[in-house]
Amino acid sequence: MSEKNKSLRRHIFEIIEIGGSGHLIGRFFDVFMIILIMLNVAAVAIETVQEIGNRFEQQFLYFEIFSLVIFITEYLLRIWTCIEYRPQSVDTGIGSFRLKFMLSPLMVIDFIAVAPTLLFSFAGFDLRFLRVFRFLRLFKLMRYSPALSSLGSVIYAERRALIATLIIMLGLALFSSSIMYYLERVVQPEAFGNIPSAMWWAFATLTTIGYGDVVPISTLGKLFGVVIMILGVGVYALPIGIIASGFASEIHRRDFVIRWGLVANVPLFSGLDANLINGIAKRLRSQVVEAGKLIAYEGENAEKLFLIVSGSIKRRDEEGEIFLKKGAFFGAKSLMERTTFHANYIATNKAQLLVLDAVDFHHLLDHYPSLKKRIEETYDKNSSDDFGQTEVEELE
Repeated sequence: MSEKNKSLRRHIFEIIEIGGSGHLIGRFFDVFMIILIMLNVAAVAIETVQEIGNRFEQQFLYFEIFSLVIFITEYLLRIWTCIEYRPQSVDTGIGSFRLKFMLSPLMVIDFIAVAPTLLFSFAGFDLRFLRVFRFLRLFKLMRYSPALSSLGSVIYAERRALIATLIIMLGLALFSSSIMYYLERVVQPEAFGNIPSAMWWAFATLTTIGYGDVVPISTLGKLFGVVIMILGVGVYALPIGIIASGFASEIHRRDFVIRWGLVANVPLFSGLDANLINGIAKRLRSQVVEAGKLIAYEGENAEKLFLIVSGSIKRRDEEGEIFLKKGAFFGAKSLMERTTFHANYIATNKAQLLVLDAVDFHHLLDHYPSLKKRIEETYDKNSSDDFGQTEVEELE
């Protein structure tokens, strides 16, 4: 393949795969696709309103064709550009690599979102019959939502526990329907004449939905029904608790990994013991500041150490201005000396910071002499209260 084609493939790859991570056109593409997916789902629902569906049938058809063209083009482009994921050292052939990529969960979702409509359309079926399959396009949002991706990861990670609770729920449903069959079959042969029929009542009761269309009328049946209601509240709450706990842990884990990496790459903390970096990362909290906001001013009591995650901070004092960028930090010297800030710090654009409070800072110094020694050595070489901007600017 020519260098020109490789360059084009890489450019498209950065737009559709990397997208929101910093590529302007990629961010636009992500927003466009999210809006298109939501409009498709809305169209499926609105089209079922007979008056609207009949009046705008042609427009709905054109929109469906337009959406199919976009989704199919996106799908094919992802297959074409997936080679950019392939490390040069991998011996796997391009065809095998593409096939493996096509079988990945997100690509399968993309395929399911368009394949039924295409297959049934070519087979001669009425396109309106396929509206139910178009709801599957909602799952394409998993590609553009980290939260949905995290939820999918949690369900996969907790699959053994979830399968165990499913077995327990099915076992309890079978047990309760069997008992209710023997208690109610004589007085209600239509509803409880066999165990499969009684399972409808069991599932409706255990899930606490309680439709009320089938209810026990004998005294023993009602007493047993009360027991099943109580058990249902606890048993069917198990998968919810497992998923909620796993989701919270996944979010915290990802956030901690990011913070740990940022701390480890800060010049002041680089090379420190992993346990110490772990202790620092746990105590950091995130803060977002808008452009033009004064973060700290000269003469203010130093109560925080600031690490710059993204954006730019302007340090201004009587000697002039210095711009601190990603990876830089300020406030450590003032915290060490328990004094005030010696300059004004202003956000030049929207910035994300990690903040370490004074109490946690001094706690770390007291428990980790190596950190205290590192800071003292750093400030013996530099009288300023901020570091890292020179190294970062050189990298950028």
